[in-house]
Amino acid sequence: IIMVVAMVTWGYSWTSAKILGPYGDVSVKLFLRFFLASIALIPILIKYKIPFILNKKGLQFILINAFSLCSYNYFYFRSTHMGLAGAGGVLVTTLNPILTSTVVFCFIERSVRLKDIIGLAIGFIGGSIIIRFWEMDFDLMLKSGNLFYILASFSWVAVTITSQKSKEAVHFLTYSFWSFTIAAIFSLSVCNWSGISITINYDWIFWINILILSTVVMSFANTMYFFASSKIGAVKASSFIFVVPLMTIIFSKIFLNEKVRLTTLIGGCLSIIAVYMINKKNK
Repeated sequence: IIMVVAMVTWGYSWTSAKILGPYGDVSVKLFLRFFLASIALIPILIKYKIPFILNKKGLQFILINAFSLCSYNYFYFRSTHMGLAGAGGVLVTTLNPILTSTVVFCFIERSVRLKDIIGLAIGFIGGSIIIRFWEMDFDLMLKSGNLFYILASFSWVAVTITSQKSKEAVHFLTYSFWSFTIAAIFSLSVCNWSGISITINYDWIFWINILILSTVVMSFANTMYFFASSKIGAVKASSFIFVVPLMTIIFSKIFLNEKVRLTTLIGGCLSIIAVYMINKKNK
């Protein structure tokens, strides 16, 4: 249930990112999101007496995860600024488990069943329909934001697999805290101070949405995702993402009044079927 609630907040995050589009540089929003998320986790670590100290192996996983989070969030903000939040949310959140499964099957487990192959094929067809591949060339892929959506999905594969591998080395809350903190430092290194200071003058719409993206979506939802990845594995954890597409479409329609394309619905349904097939247990 907690994972489903977390995925509902992810559904809204695409609308929230679109709303934040006109406000300043992407690097500033990245820094604020990671910084506020890490601050929000401090009281939780203290309350439950979870150590902040890391070992060398845990730090290695955290550095990879922090870099992957920066990459994902950069493409996430860039794509929503250029494209539709609803379509992007459907594409990325259905591609995530499909790409994760592909990488796991090809490079980690190397044991693929027929249903997995069929599921992956259906998933890639669904993703192709969502981006309307028959209309695409490279320039249009870039201008529509679809290229950034796809790059965001590839970045999230690294986040999921790294989170699964980290379970023996570090507590998931410590893992989240330091991942967000180091990601904030990475983001700060490419920010200009004037861009950060000017956010004080932004209106309540900016601050409500940046707080939702950092404390609710990142501190709560992402941390629950890291926990699930460490406990049930990358493939199963990524399957919870099937909740997100419907919520993304609903929120983008309510708050942004975006038109829902038939291709988005068809492609999204095919991708959800693909995720179900990949994660269905053999009898």
